[in-house]
This record gives sequence, structure tokens and C-alpha cells, in this order.
Amino acid sequence: MKRLGILFVSVLVLAGCQASKPKQQVHQSNQTEQQTSHPTAASPKTIKVSVKTAISRLHQQFNDQISLSELSLERENGQYRYEVAGLDNTYDYEVVVDARSGKVLHHEKARLDHDETAGVARKHKAIEVRRLKDLKQISAIATQKVGGGSAVKWSLEREHDQVQWEVKVRDGQQTQEVAVNAYTGKVMTVQPDDDEDDD
Repeated sequence: MKRLGILFVSVLVLAGCQASKPKQQVHQSNQTEQQTSHPTAASPKTIKVSVKTAISRLHQQFNDQISLSELSLERENGQYRYEVAGLDNTYDYEVVVDARSGKVLHHEKARLDHDETAGVARKHKAIEVRRLKDLKQISAIATQKVGGGSAVKWSLEREHDQVQWEVKVRDGQQTQEVAVNAYTGKVMTVQPDDDEDDD
């Protein structure tokens, strides 16, 4: 009876040792799958086209009398793209520009609403391009304000007569949104970013 008990315990110990090996192998193969299933997304270092060049693509596509009204630089489908919007007294214009090559990927033109024509929208939305601080400088101000990290998403617009960049700064798993005056470089606000869409 004693021998049968020892044999039973030995079988359980051996079975337990064998059961733990496949778990480790499965865990390792899952890690490999996770590493290979996520393609490498573009980093901000892949941005080769300046803000001024992106704006010039809007003017080249349509005409140089268009006033800038909005601009964003963000990652879409793993690649950085500029969305540049402008307007004149009659139309609203937009171009999407590859931030690495400068190629115009998409463009459109739409008539302004009747209450926005004759310079009304232009007066309230136009951004003075020559007064804009450089994007690298704005990024440095934003990252310094939150104590480090990397700027990963930018948007520029005029609201309530304030022209500002909203810069999303990521440090590890945490992202902060920093609003910076686009003409002076003064930090306006800092708040946690809850937008889960940022890659």
C-alpha cells in the first residue's frame, strides 16, 4: 500500500512537470504572435515635410490667395499626414499631404455656406502663416511643459481670436494635451488626453 502511494505521488509530480512545459511554450508563441502581428507604425522622426511646405501644397493645388484656416498632423494607417484647410470669400479648400514625401493624397473644394461668404468666415478663421512659430519649437515647448515625452499629434486652429496648436505629448502610457499659442509660444492649457484613437 505504501508503494502504491509513492507511485501515485511520483506520477502526479511527473505529470505536473510535463503540464507546465507546454504552458511556457504556448506563452512564448503568443508573445511572438503579438510582436509580429503589429506592423511598425511611423514615428514622428519620419516627418520630412515642414508645415510651410504642407501649406504651399494647398496653394499649389488651388491658388495662392487662399487663407489658412486649419491644419493637423497626425498618424493615419501607420503614416503621418497633414490635413490642410483654407478658404477664400467663396470656397473652402482642403488637401491631405503625405508628411514623408510631400505628395498630395487627396484634395477637395466646397462652396461656403451663404452666411460665410463675402469674407465673413475668412475674417473669423484665417491664420497668419508668417507669424506661426516653427513646429519643432512648439513641440519642444509642449514636451518641456509636461516634463518629457514625445509630441505625436498636432492640430492648429483659430478659436475665439486665439490661434493655437494643440499638441498631444506621449510619455509611456500617458498622453497629455498641451495648448500652445501659435504666435507667441505661450502655454495656454495642459490636460490629460482621454482620446484612445491616437496610435
